[in-house]
Amino acid sequence: MIARTSRRGTATVLAGLMLLLSACGGDPVQSYCSAVEGHRKELADMVSSDAGSVALLEHLPMLRDLAEQSPPDLKDEWQVFLNAVENLDRALDRAKVDRSKFTDGKAPAGTSPADVKAIQDAASQLGTPEVADAAGQIEGQARDVCKVNFGL
Repeated sequence: MIARTSRRGTATVLAGLMLLLSACGGDPVQSYCSAVEGHRKELADMVSSDAGSVALLEHLPMLRDLAEQSPPDLKDEWQVFLNAVENLDRALDRAKVDRSKFTDGKAPAGTSPADVKAIQDAASQLGTPEVADAAGQIEGQARDVCKVNFGL
């Protein structure tokens, strides 16, 4: 009797979960592609910007939104990519450096040597093979599956 009730309960929970998922768009890839399409202009602005890593920092809320909506097979890549951008953001915050004054990967004059090193270390993380690979996979999914090219 307990096993039967347990199975019915599980089936009810699963059915409810499936209804909830379908009400929210259901297919995580389709939902993600809609989000990518919705941010198409912002992505294009970010990629075409001459600001380099500052453009990533300026668009961090959008990047977080896309990461949150990404399908399960892309979560790890988004986490690697976002961690690198957020580490730079935190290093600039700790050093109290205005993002607009962070040019060509360099902190403005007057920044302490320890803060300069922390900022340089965080900025260099964006160029690691691991982050480049993650960005490439994110871009590939957007291009091949969502049919949106944003050139990370």
